[in-house]
Amino acid sequence: MSRRMSRRAFLNAGATASTVLAACSHLPTVPDPRKPSPTLDCHDGETFHNWARTITCRPGRFCQPETQEEVAEIVKGALESGKRVRTVGGGHSWSPLVLTKDVLVNLDRMQEVTINPELRTATMQAGIRLKDLTPRLAQHGLGMANLGSIREQSIAGATATGTHGTGLGIGNLSTQIVGMKLVTGTGELLSITESDGDLLHAARVSLGALGIITEVTIQCVCDYALEYTAYWCKFDDILAKLDALIHENARVRLWWLVPPLGAKDHVILTTMNPPAAATGPKDDCRNPSGASPVGTGSPLPMDTEGLLKKSLPQTDASVGCPRLLHFTGNYVQVLTVPLLPVLHRECEYAVPAENAADALRAFKRGIEEGDLSLKLPVEVRFVAKDQSLLSPARGKDVCYIGVSTQDNATEAFERFEPIMKRLGGRPHWGKCFTLTRKDVEEMYPDSYETFRKIRRQLDPKGVFANELLQRLFD
Repeated sequence: MSRRMSRRAFLNAGATASTVLAACSHLPTVPDPRKPSPTLDCHDGETFHNWARTITCRPGRFCQPETQEEVAEIVKGALESGKRVRTVGGGHSWSPLVLTKDVLVNLDRMQEVTINPELRTATMQAGIRLKDLTPRLAQHGLGMANLGSIREQSIAGATATGTHGTGLGIGNLSTQIVGMKLVTGTGELLSITESDGDLLHAARVSLGALGIITEVTIQCVCDYALEYTAYWCKFDDILAKLDALIHENARVRLWWLVPPLGAKDHVILTTMNPPAAATGPKDDCRNPSGASPVGTGSPLPMDTEGLLKKSLPQTDASVGCPRLLHFTGNYVQVLTVPLLPVLHRECEYAVPAENAADALRAFKRGIEEGDLSLKLPVEVRFVAKDQSLLSPARGKDVCYIGVSTQDNATEAFERFEPIMKRLGGRPHWGKCFTLTRKDVEEMYPDSYETFRKIRRQLDPKGVFANELLQRLFD
């Protein structure tokens, strides 16, 4: 029998959050879970590994639903049997958020997309990967306001962990969401819109703690091109000009090269602007006599081997910032890089933008003291502030600093994390981090309790909990 939760029942279920949730709308859910869908694919014997094979689990059941009704059926079945449910998308994360010994749900079979060219919106099932979504948008002359460095993630996984691109005036991917549907911990289907205030701000970056996202609506923009320019610069020179660079360019990214790529004092600066807009560190970024670009038509690769093959300058960049590469291309081509061919671990923190130079200088001292080498460049990007309750950019423009390595990851992260925390940093939820509940409370003093109240409201039995979420929010 179909069931609908009334607004009164929903509010009575948690009076402490009534002002937050008063505007919620609810849709019918599914038939009684004791009459399972004949098409629902759930089986045992599955072992989950993330992309980098750094985390793994063996859930009791692995389910791949095709509809939101089947998602609700899974949740209701878990409630009846006292099990817990976690969701995994593309598996391109280093965080243990997805781990469970009970039921693991994958939404790869939920990839339908409906596009409204007049409103410039796209409504999609939560399992679609970004690499499959962007071509669909382009067919209608639309694009996404921002993208991260790769497009392997599902839309739900990327937004729920606060995945981001770069641009001081541009928010992370979750800020593009204007509507969502999710199955709550009671098996109800909840529809959320922009009028729902803190409920939407909680659900945009939810860590999978509020429910299973089944549908997302994003505000698109017209498809667009960007002018890509890469420069070879000195670390200290760039930090001295950093504030001007991030305000004068639409998008700025730094790859700081440490051994074996460089001697801790070289940076590849990349600017990505609307064609014909101002680029680079002004007159200091000129091509030295006789220099030529290392390639045309596609961005520089991020991996060590790929960069070294580009024959980067073996100079101290004393002539300023010689230009390495320049081209104009579609935003997808410009903003993203190929999936890295080397397995590694990543730790990334967002510090207030005004602390960016201090954070990089402090970590440079840590690298020198520990004689550290890293497998990949330190990636530095900038993101606009937003209102999501658990967004690393909540309330402040931020600089993301990402450290990627493998064999010495524990040592590198032990040096990196305390510096970032001391300077007001918050971690990327999809990467490696070490947090206590007290840490999260201090990082989100104005939103932590609101998120916890909404979580209790939507998941009163803790069906979406795992060890990490219990440690941080219970």
